[in-house]
Amino acid sequence: MARAPAELRLVADRAARALATAGAPADGDGLALAVSGGADSLALLHTMRALAVPRGWRLAVLTVDHGLRPGSAADAAFVVDHAKALGLPARLLTLTPADLEPHPGDGPEGAARAARYGALWPATDELGCAWLATGHTLDDQAETVLLQLLRGAGPEGLAGMAVRAGRLLRPLLTVRRAETRACCTAVGLEWREDPTNAGEVPLRNQVRQRLLPLLEELRPGAAQALARTAGLAADERDWLAPLVAAALAATASGPASAAVPRPGAGGVGPAAPGAGGVGPAAPGAGGVGPTAPGAGGVALVAAALAALPAALARRVIRAAARQAGASVPDAAATGRVLDLATGRDGAGTGWPGGSARRAGPAVLLAPPPD
Repeated sequence: MARAPAELRLVADRAARALATAGAPADGDGLALAVSGGADSLALLHTMRALAVPRGWRLAVLTVDHGLRPGSAADAAFVVDHAKALGLPARLLTLTPADLEPHPGDGPEGAARAARYGALWPATDELGCAWLATGHTLDDQAETVLLQLLRGAGPEGLAGMAVRAGRLLRPLLTVRRAETRACCTAVGLEWREDPTNAGEVPLRNQVRQRLLPLLEELRPGAAQALARTAGLAADERDWLAPLVAAALAATASGPASAAVPRPGAGGVGPAAPGAGGVGPAAPGAGGVGPTAPGAGGVALVAAALAALPAALARRVIRAAARQAGASVPDAAATGRVLDLATGRDGAGTGWPGGSARRAGPAVLLAPPPD
């Protein structure tokens, strides 16, 4: 068998290191690969195929046709044909406008993402795969950090994406987008370009086309630095996860206790990879992520929440939202929830995918009504 091109070996080596650090997948596991037909996802496909044989991984390919633009069906068919030519099982998932309706507050990009994962996870389970892998790259990570900065996100937001989040894997998170394109060219692949990526909306397109190139011009290596910032923030988030969990338990059940551990105290160490709210969790992934919608919400004792240091209180609010089955509030909404606890605001507050209100001595966080 011919030796793999150097460009593919480089990407595969970085992916293997990232996955080894994340501790997944195990030998013999099944992986569903989300492939759109773009250079990043095709590089993911060929990278995982190169890594799969010695590890006994069972691969399957999933592609989603959102039906939102001309040519999307042809792109999806291209992915299916390519996967089958490689001898891999492939499944085409077609979305309809009705699939986007449950997510009106997320905007077009967010609604498409939510609907896409809403289709990918059931298909992953039906194929008997333990993991779903996507082709997010270091450039995507840098763009995410910039977007979070523009939104006024705190340290948790700056942590960006994780290589492993529940059952979701991002093996290419240390790989540059230019390297995925070089990989595809070396393999002899002509990838598909999504024309919507060239438009002025959503904001991520402008960050990708204008802001990040400008930063690279002003400071070469800017994308690497932004990704490194995400890694540092993620390390601190994981280190604080046990403290946040203890504070949430104390705040939800009674007055805050002076015994809430300090970071690193009382044997509290860093959280395990994928724990503590690291990235979006897959449904049913080992208790990581939100409880099922309709769980009734979470009640936090207002006085106990207000007594916490503000930085810890904000993290407790976001953890409570996850536990309630609501989407995590942004920085502005988190501040309004804290105002409810301190009595500076007596009204309720809402955000896309969640709400909070004061009810006597408690602050109630809940998912949106069915």
